[in-house]
Amino acid sequence: MKKSFFRDRVRYWFDCMMSKGTIAMSIMLFVVTLAVVFIVGVVAAILSEDGSIANEIWISLRHVMDSAALFDNSTDNIPYLLMLLIATLCGMFLTSILIGIVATGIEGKLTDLRKGTSIVQEENHTVIIGFNDMVYSIIQELVIANENKKKACIVILGEQEKEEMEDAVSSHIPHAGTTRIICRSGSLHENYALERCSVETSKSVIVNSHDDVETTKIILALSSYLRGKTLKNPYLRFIASLQDEQNFEIMKIASEGRAEIIYAKDAIARIIANTCRQHGLSQVMTELFNFSGNEFYFEQIPELTGKTFREASMSFSNAVVVGVYKDGKSYLNPPMDTVIGEEDKLILLEMDDSDYCIHPSKSGDDAKICGGENVNGKASNHLVVFGSNDKLPVILAEYDKYVEPDTHVVIVDDVKEELIGTYDNLDIKIYRGSVNYDLLCKFREANVNNILHLNDDSHDPETSDSNTLFHLILLRSIADETAWNVSITTEMRSLENQRLATQARVDDFVIGSNFACLLMAQVSENPEIMSVIEDLLDESGSELYMKPASAYVTIGEEVDCYTVTESAARKGEIFIGYRHAGNKDVVVNPNKEETVVFDEQDQIVVISES
Repeated sequence: MKKSFFRDRVRYWFDCMMSKGTIAMSIMLFVVTLAVVFIVGVVAAILSEDGSIANEIWISLRHVMDSAALFDNSTDNIPYLLMLLIATLCGMFLTSILIGIVATGIEGKLTDLRKGTSIVQEENHTVIIGFNDMVYSIIQELVIANENKKKACIVILGEQEKEEMEDAVSSHIPHAGTTRIICRSGSLHENYALERCSVETSKSVIVNSHDDVETTKIILALSSYLRGKTLKNPYLRFIASLQDEQNFEIMKIASEGRAEIIYAKDAIARIIANTCRQHGLSQVMTELFNFSGNEFYFEQIPELTGKTFREASMSFSNAVVVGVYKDGKSYLNPPMDTVIGEEDKLILLEMDDSDYCIHPSKSGDDAKICGGENVNGKASNHLVVFGSNDKLPVILAEYDKYVEPDTHVVIVDDVKEELIGTYDNLDIKIYRGSVNYDLLCKFREANVNNILHLNDDSHDPETSDSNTLFHLILLRSIADETAWNVSITTEMRSLENQRLATQARVDDFVIGSNFACLLMAQVSENPEIMSVIEDLLDESGSELYMKPASAYVTIGEEVDCYTVTESAARKGEIFIGYRHAGNKDVVVNPNKEETVVFDEQDQIVVISES
């Protein structure tokens, strides 16, 4: 019984030593080697002729370390030779164990690295928490935003394996430019995983989740993790997308004031309503809300301190002054006599950060400026809506604010009338039938010029998007056959299907979760832009309009864009671009030095309150 107990204790001790890792096992092997060397050396000293213990221990060590040393000994003293043979065999055995320990340790460390368990040693990086199909759009926008930076980093935390995430990202985004993309694996709301991402040294955190409950848990975990830590960026913000407006206050409380929350459904509904009301406005929206073209930047420019907003707007050749950031608040399209203070920032629409060229304020050509009252931005754009979902009432309510009375809206869907509501300017009719070629031809004959296709939330994303794609192909086929000048706005749920449907003419616009990604990426780079986005999408503030160029400048003559800017300023508006009727492309932030010849059908794009 005693013997068995001793054996169990030894075995338990050995298991504990083995579980402590490579270093502990190496130390144990070193101790065993010394013991073997000492014991063999002492016994060999007894069996040898000279009897020097120190010398025999040294000879024993040589035989343990080098097996070839055995052949240097004579065979006169067989017992002595056997002891050195034992030392040599022990050395070979212990060396093989050491190689195994080192190999296992290296393999374990490589496995840990593959799993993404090490702590990221980065600063001013962007952290994305949550890995799903939206992450690729977010990364793509951030990569574009970082093109002018020598070193940029994005850290992604997901519950998937690190290698799986890296393979998925590299397949969707093969060229990341100057941006390094690092993946870490772990629970999305555990401190150990947030520590791996080095959240406290990041510049912003994007919470990438489709579910409000999960988003709230992640925000709560972030707040708890950062409590008491010294932040590299004291103004660190959490950017999250909200699905249900009722959860807004809960998320705000959980974030302890650090969250910038985007109500995705409302934002998408407002963008849809805006793009449906005027052809070409979709191009402007897309350019303003992504990083691939012109975007908004907040610039403090001491040279313009004491100048009026109107003077500032005529001081840039390659940028548009759209507002002022004063006392922590954004003012889009302020009164033209607003004086720019020393601490104020200008909100510029420009191609890249600090890419502007400033010069003394210029003036337009008075002889080519058209006077008169401000042009009404409302239009009688009749609309056909295919399908319905919970965004439809918001879209119709927003659309109602921008159109003339008696604007016709036909809804092709089996929708309940009480869910639609009543509106001041909309005459709504419901067609309960299937969408087919003949029905689309009837709309063509009726000269309908605006079509909206909403996804069906009652089906799974793939089925809903497949039906939408089928109708979209029919619409484009008829439009091509009959030269139908129609603007098509399409809502899709899958990002892959959105990319597939984007291969269209310039007036087509595909929207979905990708726009929520664009907004989150914009806010992560500059949280101050949130108020500008809200103002642009809110009917009570200043919005985007496309108005006849003939109401601003002389038609058929060369005019520079300073003149157009001056003409718009006299109407309390901001000129940001124009569109020629011939090619239908919208030019945003044109160089004001260049001259343009406008025709009767051409339009200019302005930010205006009417």
